[in-house]
Amino acid sequence: MSTINEILRSSLKDEDEQVRNAAAEAIARYEIRERFDALKELVEKGEKIEKLRAIYTLGKLKGESVTLLIAKATKDPIEDVRATAIRALGSMGDMRTINILLKSLEDESHVVQRAAVDALGSFKDRKLTVPFMKMLRNSDRGVIERALEALGRLGDKKAEEALAYFAVKGTPAMRALAVRSLGNLEL
Repeated sequence: MSTINEILRSSLKDEDEQVRNAAAEAIARYEIRERFDALKELVEKGEKIEKLRAIYTLGKLKGESVTLLIAKATKDPIEDVRATAIRALGSMGDMRTINILLKSLEDESHVVQRAAVDALGSFKDRKLTVPFMKMLRNSDRGVIERALEALGRLGDKKAEEALAYFAVKGTPAMRALAVRSLGNLEL
């Protein structure tokens, strides 16, 4: 047994509850790392449910090999697998994944596009204003609503005219999102 594993296991018996909880979380991640090769095999060759579970599990880890594997899954032929991979990349918050997520905005699936807008919406990068504004021309209401919400989080004044349009001409949900977003614009 490795030294790290011994430390983590002994921390499960610590008198402090926070240490015990931290140890349990660390052991779970450590065990996922130990199963990386098997999870990689599932992502690459498994059935849909196996791929989804493996991506969800791997999304709890950090590291270049994990990021690359999940990024590869954004090209999977199965729509749900692509969307799950995109959500996992977004939750990692790694700036190096932005270009992969931007490419996913071009996916033919509205489900994947929605996931990509949501994932990109977690980044505070004003360079995303233009791609989000392009998504406002999408044929899917869900994509448009997510783009309006993401623009509001960014607060970029460049989106003011587009937000004003949806505040007047959008569906009730779009109007509400656009109005909220207008209130979040920078000075």
